[in-house]
Amino acid sequence: MQPLYAVISSGQRISGNIDLTQRALLGISVPVVNSCDLALQGNVDTTSATFTRLLYGVYAPGSSDLRFLTQAGSRMVMLPDNLPMPPYARLETVMATGSAQTDARTFTLITRPR
Repeated sequence: MQPLYAVISSGQRISGNIDLTQRALLGISVPVVNSCDLALQGNVDTTSATFTRLLYGVYAPGSSDLRFLTQAGSRMVMLPDNLPMPPYARLETVMATGSAQTDARTFTLITRPR
């Protein structure tokens, strides 16, 4: 397993691009964050305007958003081994009030070669 890192900067809600073209995402270590859910966005390339939230009805009945309740963080989110992921992803913190993170947050992504 090889870790990747994604940062959500202070005043932001979304990380930079995460290149998963050669890696399979297995889990996400969530640091202490402003109370939120963690969502994943994906795209087939790095064009910023076309990143959208991932939807998986099988794993998230109801809204189908691939979202994880992280609240104040310090959680390890493990993903099913057979969960297909797009080649590029971003992390998004989804808060009820729409607020941004008040400090930079570094997420550790657990990956393995594809």
